[in-house]
Amino acid sequence: MENIKNQGIGSFVGEINQLRAKELLSNLSNQDINLENALYELKKVRDVVAQPKNIQGNVNTKHGIIAEHAEIGFNNADKLIVGKASTHVKEPNLASPIDYYKNGQPIQSKFVQKSLSIDSINEHLAKYPDFLSGQGGAYNIPRDYYEKIQEWRNLSAGELNNLPASESGDVARDVVKKIKEFEKVNDVKFEDVVHPAQTASDEVALGKIENTIGNKEQEITEVDEAERQKYEIKARASLKEGLKVAGIAAAIDGVLSFGMTVISKFNQGKKLNEFTNDDWGDIFKETGIGVVRGGIMGGSIYTLTNEAGMSAPIAAGIITATFGLVKQAIQLGKGNISTDDFIYNVQQLATETAVSGVSAAIGQALIPIPVVGAVVGSIVATNVLGIIRDNFFGGSYYDLVNKAKYHNELSSVYRFITNSLERSQQTFEDMVQTYVSQTENYKALQDQDAINKSRLNKLLESI
Repeated sequence: MENIKNQGIGSFVGEINQLRAKELLSNLSNQDINLENALYELKKVRDVVAQPKNIQGNVNTKHGIIAEHAEIGFNNADKLIVGKASTHVKEPNLASPIDYYKNGQPIQSKFVQKSLSIDSINEHLAKYPDFLSGQGGAYNIPRDYYEKIQEWRNLSAGELNNLPASESGDVARDVVKKIKEFEKVNDVKFEDVVHPAQTASDEVALGKIENTIGNKEQEITEVDEAERQKYEIKARASLKEGLKVAGIAAAIDGVLSFGMTVISKFNQGKKLNEFTNDDWGDIFKETGIGVVRGGIMGGSIYTLTNEAGMSAPIAAGIITATFGLVKQAIQLGKGNISTDDFIYNVQQLATETAVSGVSAAIGQALIPIPVVGAVVGSIVATNVLGIIRDNFFGGSYYDLVNKAKYHNELSSVYRFITNSLERSQQTFEDMVQTYVSQTENYKALQDQDAINKSRLNKLLESI
């Protein structure tokens, strides 16, 4: 049951990791689209610039048209690169008092050096008096013009009057005066109806706009890299998520421990209303142990899968085996089990944990439903392993290992007897060889003696 439960927790942790990975892949895929869309906006600006003869106006005014396209393309690229919708749309009617729309608001772009575009704004408003009040429009001027105007407006009256002509003092005083009149006549604040463009006055000129677009492309690329890095950081394992996983695992183990302990009381023949204080004490004790154990289990699996790169089934198996080993070591230390028992139990634990882990992985692959596949695989494997153990191993690993130990001891005795017999046989063979040798020597002596007697008889006959 422990293996099944822990593989379920492991599968849950694995699913959490998979969700983060899937979210990362989805975000990176969307970011590819964002980059493509943003760069396409800049390409449209390049296409306009590539055909200067098709740009309305003369050499001295074409930069104004280029500025409109640059403002539209640059702003849309800024939005699209971070996954937002584009905000700027070009007005197709060139005779319209509106150049483009920003979030639906009519915009008239003014890139005129004289009076830093203030005179051009007044002229346009004189021609279309309802542009501000009636249509809710606004004006766009070069970024550097806007910054210079605001710098002059922030000067005190004395500082503005003392500004020398060499520092554009005359222009400054004229512009500030016209803006005050503009605000008074139209009952508006300058900042509310006049906005800075992304580009400066010289950045949209023919011959320079290409570099400006290139710089914008580089900026968009840097934003793209920052977005991807943000997604990667978001997809990393975190302490917050680890604690969340540990909490959920603790709740799961606690609930299961509660239920299993209550069922064990039922199996003892007790009814719920017959539970004593001791029974409830046992139940809550086991529940508390389950909560702590589940929290450690969930947190440990989360750490191993994310920091050590293990798969969830293997991580769950390692933690399960570790818990079991510690439990057996405590029992051994208390003297509740023998050393042989400890070894047998650890072997059984290792076998069941390994089979459960592999089966959980297979089950999850065959049944791609979070947690369900791993639990089913673990249950099937555990039951099959139990059947094999009961029918082939005599019902327990203890018996299996004990038989192996007996056979090993028997084999040792057999080897001793065999070796003794071999040594006795060798001794016997040596003795036989010695006897044979001695017999052969005796026969040789008899033959020699016969020869000597024959020679002696012949000698006597000759005498």
